[in-house]
Order: sequence, then C-alpha cells, then structure tokens
Amino acid sequence: MLAFPRLASAATGRQPAGHERTTAGAHAAAPRSFQSFRSRPDLRPPIVTVKAGAPNVATATQPADAEGYLFLAPASGRGSQSGLMVVDATGGLVWFRPLASGQRASNFMVQSYHGAPVLTWWEGTVINPPGYGRGEGMILNSSYQEVARVRAGHGRSADLHEFQLTPAGTALITCYPPTSQADLSALGGPNRGPVLESIIQEIDVQTGRVLLDWQSLEHIAVSESYGAVGGDFDYLHVNSIDVTPDHNLLISARHTWALYKLERRSGRVIWRMGGKRSNFRLGPKTRFSWQHDARQPTPDTITLFDDGAGERATESQSRGVVLGVDFRRRTINLDRAYHHPTPILTYSMGSMQQLSDGNVMVDYGSVPVLSEFSADGALISDLQLAAAQASYRGLRFPWSGTPTDLPAVAASSGPTTGTSTLYVSWNGATSVASWQVGTGPSPGSLAPGAVTPRDGFETAITVQSASGYAAVTALDSSGQPLATSSPVNLP
Repeated sequence: MLAFPRLASAATGRQPAGHERTTAGAHAAAPRSFQSFRSRPDLRPPIVTVKAGAPNVATATQPADAEGYLFLAPASGRGSQSGLMVVDATGGLVWFRPLASGQRASNFMVQSYHGAPVLTWWEGTVINPPGYGRGEGMILNSSYQEVARVRAGHGRSADLHEFQLTPAGTALITCYPPTSQADLSALGGPNRGPVLESIIQEIDVQTGRVLLDWQSLEHIAVSESYGAVGGDFDYLHVNSIDVTPDHNLLISARHTWALYKLERRSGRVIWRMGGKRSNFRLGPKTRFSWQHDARQPTPDTITLFDDGAGERATESQSRGVVLGVDFRRRTINLDRAYHHPTPILTYSMGSMQQLSDGNVMVDYGSVPVLSEFSADGALISDLQLAAAQASYRGLRFPWSGTPTDLPAVAASSGPTTGTSTLYVSWNGATSVASWQVGTGPSPGSLAPGAVTPRDGFETAITVQSASGYAAVTALDSSGQPLATSSPVNLP
C-alpha cells in the first residue's frame, strides 16, 4: 500500500543525538525544502539530512562509501521534484533524474543485466486508492542510457511494488490488480463481492514474452485475509517477489500477513509462512504483520520489513527482521530484529537490506527515515527526507557512473572586482576528484590553470578574470581528464 504525498505515520520521541549535516547545494531555496544549483537549475531534489550516532551507542560511526551509495525514489513535496536520487553516505547528491509532473518511481536499485551493472526502477502513475501503480520498468546502463523498458503482458500494466531482474534475462513484476468476484461470506461480506486480484508476471526482457502469469484467486483463498471487507476488497496485496535459492519464488502478501513459496512453473503454493494457515511453527517474537520486502538470501534465512501497522496498528514499532528457518522441522526462530531507538511505526511501504559488510539498511517507508544498523543492532546513522518526500524503498549499492553528457558550468561575477565564479557539476559522475579551469580570450584558446578539489555535487571556483571565456575539465583521482565542459562567457 502507498499513500502519497501525505505522511502516514511519524517517528515519536526525541531524535538521535550526534553529528548532523544537511545538504542544500550551492544555493538553498527558502524555505529549505529542496536543493538548487546554479549549474543545473532544472534539478530540484529534496534536501537530505544525515544524523550519525545514536543514544547509548558511543561507538557508532558513519557508514563508508566503500559499501556503496544510497538509492532513493522520493516523492515531490514543497517545491522539490519527484525522481531518482543517488546520494553518498553524508547525504551529498551524486545523481538526480526528475520525473514529469504526476509521475512517480519506486524500486530504484542496482541490478545485473547480461552480466553488467544497471540502474532499474518502476516508473508511472500512482493511483490512491487502492495504492497501486500503472507504468513500466526502466533499465539504464552505467552511462545513464536506456537499455530496455519492461511492460506487462496480456493487456496488464506493471505495478510499482516489484521489479526484479533475474540471471536468465527475465523480469519479475507485480501488475495492477483487476477487479474480480469472490465469495466474501467467510469474512462477513457478501456471497459475491468485488475483489482486487494480485497478479505476478515473469517477462522476458528482450522479447516481452510472458513466461508466467500468476493469478492469486487460483491459489490463495480470500478467507486468508486480515483486511476489512469493503469497496473493491484488496484481500492479498502482493508487494515483493524474490527468487529462492532453489529457483522458485518467494512472495510477500501484506494483507494476509504471510509469505508464500510458489513453484515457478505452475504457480502452486509450496508452503505458507505466517498468516492464518502457516506451515511453520513460529517461535517467540517471529510473528509479523503488514510486512514488505521479503527476501531469502540463504537457504535457511529470510529477511523482511515488519511494518506492524496497516489498516490498523498491530504492533507499537516497525522493525527489520532476520528469521532463521529450519525447513526440515518447519520451525522459525528470530535471529535478529532491528529496532530504531526512537520508536517508529509506519503504516505503508518499507524495506530491509543486508549489506556485504554485515550492516543492515532499514527504510521506514511512509516515515521518510533510512537507517543503517550494525550487524548486532546498533544504530549507525539516519538519513531523513521531508515528510512528503518518502521513498518506497531505500537501498545501498556499489555504483560507478560516467554520463555521456558534458559537465555543466555557469558563471557569475566573483567575490571581488576583476574575478568571476564558476559553478560546476556533472550529474551522475562518480569518478570526479577535482576540476581544472581553462581560461582565455576566445573559446578556442583556453589555457589550463589551477586545479580545485571537487566539493559536493556543485563546486564553486573563483577565477582571477572577469572577461573572456572559461571551461572546466573533470579529473579523476590520478589527475587524468574525464570530460571537458563547453566554454562559457565570463561576465
């Protein structure tokens, strides 16, 4: 379920203590709700605040960029644009792609396609209610060029809740649910009432051929739902799909409080975990409700984000969960739960991601907080967006990007007579360590000058000249040139 742009819930109590940095670009708009840049006035990403440290965790440190960048798809709000957003560990902007008015994005992440890293996301229109989307999946290469678009088959629309690529060159997607008729009498409803039916498809990315078209009413009864009957009854609400270690499918159904393992060819249910008909015995503190983002990273481990709230609150706090599963004995134990020291209860969205260094990323969905925890549960840092700018999921990945466009530069009068200031950026470039300015009397006669270290998304450089032309060259950490901007006229 999504609810944009209204904030569905909020953190309560005091905020974590510690260092705070807010990124607002070279010229922050007033009020401070979005970033603005002289070199890229077309970009208005939301302001990002990073708080490092936590109460009672004296040893907590800020995450390292070696583990990757943070990938968000914030909604628009208070002047900011909705779009795709990559930031570093301090919240500094790396890449932003705004969307057209009325469009939204979700599931922004790094995946692999034909052995190469790619950026992927769902893009389209969100329809509230019922909290689904109509759109398509996007795939871009490391130069930010479009590789493919993935559309649902059989006349359906790709939904916002999931877009997973597989090593076989296919995509697993949820679809916008059609309205069907079902017997709702077991839940106190009519014998024949309108029901939203969850649809899952597996699509061959290259050909668009539908390899699987799974329809929930053929496999999961309406009576398993914990939802309240009314209107077009959204009884299941599938919100994640994962490929299991044995190449079948694991899905999360928010409104039945259950996970289901599906046989990939036939779609039949192999087992249920949680909910009213669980095939597993749940150990202490393992029961979950209204959950999102279920994954099976190892044969005996399942992770998920346990919202604990939806149509109604069933818990006092949301959490990230790691479940230990004994499939032979059909038992579940709690390996680890990640709770924010300032209790947060979110009513929609959210994600939980285990990182390669053992840390964990927990995104609180409709409460726009993305937290990193150490493996033992200590809070390392919080990244926060404004209330209306929540991201469906928030994830961390390694990424190296080199745009095909040139660096952007804008010039204005400098701080003193006879000087100019250049504002320089290169949206999406991850290898820039410094900038070298070239100046001269004409665009064709620029002499290289001083080198200035990169200072965030946009770097301000003072030039000892108030006439002629200037251009800037991006340099990597070894001083090798990457690209040069077009010349600009100095004021």
